[in-house]
Amino acid sequence: MRENDYRDFSLKTHRKNWSLERPNVCRFELTFACGLHCTHCYSDCYNSRENIRKELDTKEAKLIVDKIYDSGVIWLCLTGGDPLTRADFLEIYNYAKEKGFIISIFTNGYSMTEETIAYFKNSPPFAVELTLNAATAETYEKISQVKGSFEKTMQGIKLMLEAHLPLKIKTQATKQNIQEMAQIKRLIEDFGLPFHPGFDLHPRLNGDNTPCAFRVEPDDVLHSSDMPKINLPPKPQRNGDLLFRCAAADGDIHIDPYGNMFLCNLIREPAYNLLEVDIEYARSRILSLVRGRRFISASKCKNCFLREFCSWCPGRARLEMGDEETAIAYYCRLAESIYNGTLQNAGESR
Repeated sequence: MRENDYRDFSLKTHRKNWSLERPNVCRFELTFACGLHCTHCYSDCYNSRENIRKELDTKEAKLIVDKIYDSGVIWLCLTGGDPLTRADFLEIYNYAKEKGFIISIFTNGYSMTEETIAYFKNSPPFAVELTLNAATAETYEKISQVKGSFEKTMQGIKLMLEAHLPLKIKTQATKQNIQEMAQIKRLIEDFGLPFHPGFDLHPRLNGDNTPCAFRVEPDDVLHSSDMPKINLPPKPQRNGDLLFRCAAADGDIHIDPYGNMFLCNLIREPAYNLLEVDIEYARSRILSLVRGRRFISASKCKNCFLREFCSWCPGRARLEMGDEETAIAYYCRLAESIYNGTLQNAGESR
């Protein structure tokens, strides 16, 4: 299928499901297990034997897949942790693939094996998205905290490229690798792939703010030649006091390794266990808490026109500040830098 054909199909399908009040996408965390312990990772707090023992078994995971299918979802993302660490990953993947899902897999490549590659060659996913956070072993292993992980990850990437899998490589920019961005970009482009940097970090799911200390300074984000281009609105925008303006209000599905369904990656309460209830029941109750919800405090975010440039959201605010309406100073500074820098660039281009 050509790219334009797929985009047309995707847009039409999303619009149809929205009109029918049906979800389009499900992000299913199969496990919190991961072979790496990246310093900025938001879920590594649950990457322990004690927590992994509580996760869904194969039969339960398949039951959840059945419920996702019955809900009308077409796009299924299998993620983690690293889903490839599950011994039954290929069994679950095959079960979902036979149901006709368009499947994406998020991995770090560290757990990629020749067996998995051979399976994917015969039954490929729609996409494999991999995160590569360094171009040298020294920096990579400073972040991953696992000796020998750079070489093993690079081997996983090599296997995927040789198998011509639909691979996308992303990079999480942090204070630990920001000086290596140019090298990472060259490395990824040498693979024949585009460079996809990201700059957003948030606390761990247990409320530990340690990852926030690795955020790149706003001026470094702004002056990075690799920062995604941002279009400047014709004039400052004030969008009223609507609290949730993100895709969460569209009702897509998020499920953790225990079978709990929740609003989004950052807002995980309330949660409904899908071994006990159906998705329609859980979704209706979750959405009733966010759709049309408005600010009730005098939050500075309420009518701030910089929200067009800001990565702040209620989920980030709840996780980092303990309240969904509280501003986060880092995002205020980042939005101001982007806005001022975009204005300056617009002036220089005239």
